[in-house]
Formats: sequence, structure tokens, C-alpha cells
Amino acid sequence: MLGLLIGLTFVTPLVLFYALVIKGVDRYEPEPWWLLTAAFLWGAFASTALAIVGNGLGDAVFSAALGQGNALVEGATASIVAPLVEESTKGFGLLILLAVSLLWLHEVDGPLDGVIYGGVVGLGFTFTEDILYISRYTADQGVAGGFMLLVLRTVLAGLGHASFTAMTGLGIGIAVVARNPLIRIAAPIAGWCMAVLLHAIHNGLVSFLGPAGLIIKLLFFWLVDILFFVLLYALALRDRRIVREQLQPEVGVILHELELENVTRFKMLLPLWNTIALWGDGLAGYRRRRAKQVALIELAFAKARAQRSPDDADVLAMETDLRRQVDDHNAAGVFVGT
Repeated sequence: MLGLLIGLTFVTPLVLFYALVIKGVDRYEPEPWWLLTAAFLWGAFASTALAIVGNGLGDAVFSAALGQGNALVEGATASIVAPLVEESTKGFGLLILLAVSLLWLHEVDGPLDGVIYGGVVGLGFTFTEDILYISRYTADQGVAGGFMLLVLRTVLAGLGHASFTAMTGLGIGIAVVARNPLIRIAAPIAGWCMAVLLHAIHNGLVSFLGPAGLIIKLLFFWLVDILFFVLLYALALRDRRIVREQLQPEVGVILHELELENVTRFKMLLPLWNTIALWGDGLAGYRRRRAKQVALIELAFAKARAQRSPDDADVLAMETDLRRQVDDHNAAGVFVGT
């Protein structure tokens, strides 16, 4: 019980901090909080529960093949079974999200969205897995052992699952914008394969190299984490380019040129900059300006989707509705900026 309390108390704020950092990169077309929450809950509960069953079956298979108590069983389960099972259960949630988005929500607009949802699903998995491990380790090794595992797993390696599953999300995001049917099929599979590979390296280094493997693992995956954020920011700049290209023809029609600049500034990637820039006369004014800003950004992505799928009635209806929203903001005298 004490281990569970330690896990909940310290893992929760750390994982939520990681989630806010990842979400903070998504400035140009922010994903809805409720859908991000759903992705997190999938990773925390559905994916984890399915993985426990799958890992147990895999462990039983290796035990039967190699012999009960064989030292290789634990390493094989961690390095082979766990990556395959866990990246599949997490990835299945992303496939559900993709299907729902294509058929109804139209929220996954490209690679950045896929990476963010993949990262959030991975953080959900980290949340539950780390709490379970810390609770169990505290019961076996005491409070000091529990805190040591907290540092190793959640502090030093807390973005592991996020960076793994982000690869599956990247593949799904690429499939959304791809026009070649082969790429639409191959990209998610390639992303899942990369997620499994990274996960297998992560687990294998510790399983087969011992303490030295732990050090190598931390160094290697800190590099992976850095590349993960490089990828996030690169994709965010890609989204900025799309918004700018799609809204440029609308200057003088539904928005002012200065508004285009305020919607697509590089500084939007800085924490709190956009909030400060739109605040002006207080919270009410910020909300009006932010609502128009979001409507313009969503219109840009709707236009991009309409170009890819000119016969999609839902996308065309969405574009029409967003234009109406922008017109309503203009009629109310809302200007994106201060």
C-alpha cells in the first residue's frame, strides 16, 4: 500500500509534466484536451491490461520452450515479447483514433498529430507501469528501493514509452497525408516496427548487459529523447508552413495580413508567448482572439484536407462551417492581435 501511495504521489506529477511539455509543442493546431485524455487513458488502462495478458502468455511460451526457471526466459520476455505486445496494444489505440478521425472527428491532420497522440498514449502506459513497478519494488526492497526505482524509471527514463509509441504515431500521421496507397499501408507498419525496435533495444540492454547496459541504455535513450523533441519541433514548423500557405490567399478576404503574422509567428512555439500576445484587455478578450485564431488555423488544415480529398463532403462542410465562424468573428470586430 505504501508503494502504491509513493507511485501515485510522485509518478503522477512527473507524467503530467511530460504530457504538458509534449502538448506545448502543438501550438498551430492544438488537439482537443478530451481526445488527448482519451489517448492517455487508453495507454494507462486498456493498453496496460492487454499487455499484462499478452506478456504473461509470452512468458509461458518461453518457459515451456526453454524450461521453467531458465535464466533466458526473463530476458527473452522483456526483450522480445514485451516490445511486440506493448507496442501492439498501444498502437491499436492509435489505429482506433485514426479510424474515428477519418470517419468523424477529422482531428489527425498529419505527422505532428500522430507523434503527439503516440507520445500521450505512451505516457499513459508509463503512468500505470511505473506505479505498478514502484509499488511492487517498495514491498520487496523498502521505501529506499521504491524511490530508487522512481528515479531510474520515471525521472531518468520517463519518456521511453512516449518516444517508442510516437514512432507508430508518426507512421499513422504520414499515412493520413499520403496520397500513394502503398505509403498509407506501409507507413504505420514501418512506424510500429521502429517502435518495437527501440523498445527491444531499451529492454535488451538491461536484460543482457546488466549494470553496464543500464548506463548505455540511459545515454542512448537520452539521445532518443532529444531526437524525439527535434522531431516534434520540426513537425510543428511543418504545420506552420501549411497554415501560412493555406491562409495566404485569404489575406484581404477574411483576415488582415497582420493577423496572418500573428497566427503563424515562430514565437508561438515558446511557452506562454501566444497567451501573452493575445491577452490585451483581459481573459474575455483573449478568449475571443484565441477562438478566431484557432478557427483560422483549423480552416487552413480543412483546406489542405479538401485538396487531398476534394470529394469528401464532410471535409467540405467543415471548411464551410469554419469560414462562417471566421466571418462571425470579423462581424464582431475580433482581431487576432492587440
